[in-house]
Amino acid sequence: MINIISALIFSLSANIDNIALGIAYGIKKIHISFFSNFLIALCTSIISITFMKLSVLIFSFFSESIANFVGAFLLILIGIYEIINFLYNKDRQNKKNETRKNTQKNLKAKELFLIIFTLSANNISVGIATSIAGIHMLTAFFFTFIFSFIFLYIGNKLGKKLKNSFISKYSDILAAFLLIVLGLINFI
Repeated sequence: MINIISALIFSLSANIDNIALGIAYGIKKIHISFFSNFLIALCTSIISITFMKLSVLIFSFFSESIANFVGAFLLILIGIYEIINFLYNKDRQNKKNETRKNTQKNLKAKELFLIIFTLSANNISVGIATSIAGIHMLTAFFFTFIFSFIFLYIGNKLGKKLKNSFISKYSDILAAFLLIVLGLINFI
């Protein structure tokens, strides 16, 4: 049961920024189609699980308790780093109010690959840390795919209706806190 909860928290933290990304594209009136969203969710999930598997091979030389400790510690460090990064960049952000056209555009191939790259890069370090912490890979893959798809869809729909939102502004710090909680759970 704890493994399912850990995989669930991992997937939430790894994919909560999908909401903000979806909102950003929605605000720009760019539609993310079902196929594009499916492809994004599949690619980010595969890349996450690949790095989880690679890290298991690397850390197979250590005892399970040491590997779990290192993984939990890394999750907490990543969460703390993300909080510091959020607080530092919050002061440097300059939001511009731009008028947007009401016409809806579709996601271009270049933007699709950029989203896949961005979300996958975001999940690499989290994927490594969670696998070291002993989270079940297939469960994590399943939840990562589901949350990636749902969060990007919801974000895109919200973005078309909202110019600014709480989720958009604070998704990074929310994800960081989830990583810290996940690390603390894996210390148990």
